Amino acid sequence: MKQNYYQGNFLSLLFIVLVYLFTRNHYSPFFWMILGLLLVLSFLREENRLFAWVIISFFGSNLIVIYLDKFIDGLIENPFYLVLVNQILFIIPTLTMCYVIKQFHKRISFYFNKPKSFRIFFSYLLLIAAGFLFLFFIKGRIDVFLALFTFSLIHAIVQEVIWRGILLTQMIKIMSEKTAILYTSIAFSVNTTIFGFGPSVVLLYLTFGLIFGFLTTKFTSIFPAIGVHTLVLLSAFLIGWIQLPIL
Repeated sequence: MKQNYYQGNFLSLLFIVLVYLFTRNHYSPFFWMILGLLLVLSFLREENRLFAWVIISFFGSNLIVIYLDKFIDGLIENPFYLVLVNQILFIIPTLTMCYVIKQFHKRISFYFNKPKSFRIFFSYLLLIAAGFLFLFFIKGRIDVFLALFTFSLIHAIVQEVIWRGILLTQMIKIMSEKTAILYTSIAFSVNTTIFGFGPSVVLLYLTFGLIFGFLTTKFTSIFPAIGVHTLVLLSAFLIGWIQLPIL
């Protein structure tokens, strides 16, 4: 049991380091670490070996997304549609990780369920969303709201399925729930700040990751996290913190 715990922590910390190296384009040490991970696969317990393969499939499919994004960049002229398609491409890592998990005959996620006791929380989300709609309505920019909402919802769904739906579940299998939430939140914050934001922004995304992880485990569903994630993005667009090319 203790050996399994140490292996789980090691793999999770390695995953965070790999995310940092991959998103910051430090490909030489990144590929050496991936090679080392492949070499030790046979020495890992089954659950840890599964997570190791999930890590490898995550980065392998993200490389495919990068190259497909560059290819599509020359085909789509509208910048808004381009960023929208970029988000949809992240279905590839999702499907790849699901395939790997199924090969081990394991459960893909604990959180692809209808949320428990969600009515009051959902009502608050609807009120906040209605407030955003009203703000854009009085500015006469309903089309902008719909575009931002579409992007925010797609982004939130894809990211929450990957980070809370799949990766959090796989980490919980090899360590405690709280530790898994912390590690996935750190990796999420490092991955999301791919363009080199400052430490304060990384800490902000880390906080959001912890909140999303808490909501997911609290309601045993990723849907509350998707709702909050969508509203967080809408807020960021509204205050001008994040810019998005609009139709």
